Amino acid sequence: MTAEPLSRLSEGAPAVVFRLLSLLAAEAPLEDFHAVLADPALTSAADEAKPLREAVRDALQVRSLLAARRRREQELSALYETAGDLSSLRDLEAVLQAIVRRARQLLDTDAAYLMLHDESRQLTSMRVTDGIRTDAFKATQLRLGAGLGGMVAATCEPYATADYSSDERLQHRIDDVVAGEGLVAILGVPLRRRTSVIGVLFAANRRQRPFSRDETALLTSLADHAAIAIENASLFADVQAAVDELRQANALVRRNSEQVERATAMHERLHAVMLRGGRLREVVHVAEELLGGDLAVLDASGRTVAVVGDEARTEAVVEALTAEHGVLPGSGTAPGDRAALRHTVQSDGPAGTPVTVVPVRAGAEALGTVVFAGRVLDDLEVRLLERAAVVTALLLLHDRSLSEAEQQVRGELVDDLVSTPQRDATALHRRAAHLGLDLRTPYVVVVARPRDPAACVSGLRAGTLPGDVRPGLHALHQGDLVLLVPAEADGAAPERAASAAAARLSAQLRSAGGCAFTVGAAGPATGVGSVPELHRDAVRCCEVLVSLGRTGESASSDDLGVYGLLLGAGAQDDVRRFVRRTVGPVLDYDRDRGSELARTLLTWYSCGGNLTRTSAELYVHVNTLYQRLDRVTALLGDGWRSGDGALQTHLALQAHRALVDVRPSDS
Repeated sequence: MTAEPLSRLSEGAPAVVFRLLSLLAAEAPLEDFHAVLADPALTSAADEAKPLREAVRDALQVRSLLAARRRREQELSALYETAGDLSSLRDLEAVLQAIVRRARQLLDTDAAYLMLHDESRQLTSMRVTDGIRTDAFKATQLRLGAGLGGMVAATCEPYATADYSSDERLQHRIDDVVAGEGLVAILGVPLRRRTSVIGVLFAANRRQRPFSRDETALLTSLADHAAIAIENASLFADVQAAVDELRQANALVRRNSEQVERATAMHERLHAVMLRGGRLREVVHVAEELLGGDLAVLDASGRTVAVVGDEARTEAVVEALTAEHGVLPGSGTAPGDRAALRHTVQSDGPAGTPVTVVPVRAGAEALGTVVFAGRVLDDLEVRLLERAAVVTALLLLHDRSLSEAEQQVRGELVDDLVSTPQRDATALHRRAAHLGLDLRTPYVVVVARPRDPAACVSGLRAGTLPGDVRPGLHALHQGDLVLLVPAEADGAAPERAASAAAARLSAQLRSAGGCAFTVGAAGPATGVGSVPELHRDAVRCCEVLVSLGRTGESASSDDLGVYGLLLGAGAQDDVRRFVRRTVGPVLDYDRDRGSELARTLLTWYSCGGNLTRTSAELYVHVNTLYQRLDRVTALLGDGWRSGDGALQTHLALQAHRALVDVRPSDS
């Protein structure tokens, strides 16, 4: 608007008022008001000019008030927009960033930042910045009362400084950090949550600038809104966390409910199997239907007693585990006194196949193992497999109890049959018939002497020995496994029935029990009265085999040839005289001097008189062998080397070894 001299307007004062109102209505710049005040009509010393100058000053004041109200209206509008923005945010980090950004915009400062108070550590730490350049400032921490932020947090009152470095009211603890950022003028206001301070909101400039009361009030209002927004965001985060926990709890309850249903179903089915007298294979089928994969049950000796699924793959898994551990973990004690597995183990089997091994135990005793192969089981499935292992243990204990009861009955009958004198023959016939053996038909007595008696006992308890001998009878007697089997079971001629039975049962025992047995047999015969004598002959067969170094082999009295002379108690005196007459000087020499002439001769005969082979067998130098043979010649004469003398000497030495090792008969 172009200024026009008031002298040209009508009547003076009304013209001034009219001009001022026009300027106010047009929101004219401040320069136009000053132009009116500089008019000559108002600068004169006339009394009528004084009211006009006051009118101009009033107009300037009105203009200032209108400008302040417009500015306040803009600030309130921005504040409301900020409140709306903050209320729409749920993420705490986004809320804090929005607060700082809007503070910088509203106060038109170089930087803005927000620090939050940690009650447990009594520290106020930098959380969010906008316009800050240095990393050291972004990592600032203040104790209560230290620096401008510490003072605001401690007093819960706004604080402003136009020049931070020269303000003596502050505890200057981070001057180097503030100087590094280049901040000069700083305004800080508290973020209040009810009666406590949760943080401080700052606006700062890199030049001196006093902050007005209105700017302090504006930043305080923003801080109040920000505190509410922070609390809402925190509450929302808490609610969201609670919802997530409830969702997880609901999923857990649902999963547990499903697990309980599966466990209940398996529990009911396994108990049904037990109540109806089911076998291990039914238990394995139930577990396989619920778990899938391949399942096998092994007894305490590592023998597979039940399997479902891919038998070839299961067999490969079992063989791999057995090769690795000597015996399968959990099935007894491995070689080297390896402790039995006491807990479920999941590992990789052949070709990376996941394998779960569950021990079958009754207290401290290992009864066997359950092996699952095909996939990794979760915790519930492992517990289901362990429950199947418990039922398996009960069935194995039940089977063992039955086996022990049967073994006791068989053992009592065998004891009565081989004892002399026998009791009621009719009762013995009847008791044998109840166990499947008719002693009125030809039978053979077989004695199997185990190399490891403990393994034999374990095999009998587990029902793995002596295999299928029915119709027949088997039991332990004085450490030996005694069997009475029908002679015609092998289809051999009567004179070879004992040999055939010994060979068949020897092979059968090796495959079933995995331990070495020396087997002797005698017969055939009929009637209970022949059992004691056949038993004595079978025992002596075992003893002769052991004395001849043929442990683990089988034979009857007919198979022993010339060594059959040793089977009769009356013939042993004649044999001893024959031995003394033939090789007595050699035996006396060994006894008196601790030498090994008798062993040297036996080795020489077995090597066909070959000196090199004989010295190698004896681990002596050939010159030493020459010296020993010369000593034998000095004791026995030259006849021992060839012809009938060699036969007599060799036979006497073999008979002596048999007589020394044969134990007296217990019958």
